[in-house]
Amino acid sequence: MDHPFRSATFGGFNRQDVLDYLEATAKQSAQQMEELQQQLTQSEETVNRQNAELNDLRGQTARLNQEASTLRSQLDQTNLTLSASRTETSQTAAALSAARTELEELKAKLAALEPEIKERTAGVELEAHRRAQAIQEKAESDARHLRRQMEQWMQKLSREYDELRSQVESTVAHANDQLSRAGKNLDQVAEMIGSQRMELESLEQAYADTDPEKVVAPMPIPETE
Repeated sequence: MDHPFRSATFGGFNRQDVLDYLEATAKQSAQQMEELQQQLTQSEETVNRQNAELNDLRGQTARLNQEASTLRSQLDQTNLTLSASRTETSQTAAALSAARTELEELKAKLAALEPEIKERTAGVELEAHRRAQAIQEKAESDARHLRRQMEQWMQKLSREYDELRSQVESTVAHANDQLSRAGKNLDQVAEMIGSQRMELESLEQAYADTDPEKVVAPMPIPETE
């Protein structure tokens, strides 16, 4: 390393040149230390800001988890409603089966009364048949209508359930991803601060080593003949 030192009369370097050089080096080191201190302050402010953002993300995650819990409760209630609807459908099917049984019983009674019915007019026999046919058609029509309504309702409920589950999973995954990224950024900033602290300590040591009050006068170099 080149030093702008003039040779002294009796060997060695000019003391004033050495002191001037050390003073300039000390000023430069002090300036570098001040710049590093500013950078460290800025880094700490960044860390504090990111900690606040991380806490905010954690709060958002807690709120999202609460919303997910509410949605799960709504889903459970919907499942209960669906179960009740299925029970009602089963009861309707049982009623339809009972109506068919009754119809069969009526047919059996009509068959048993066939000798007597033959004595009646053809119009009364035809009317009884039409009434039985109308009962069966109405029961089957009601059953088909109810079945279509139940199928449509269950399809709609299934779509709403899928959409709700997709929204919950997407929201929770996004919040977890944001939280993970914030944690990684915080780790990187912490590593950078640690590195800057080590560099600052090294500069402080170098500054202490070059303090003019601690410099020992160089040994005179003997003149060669």
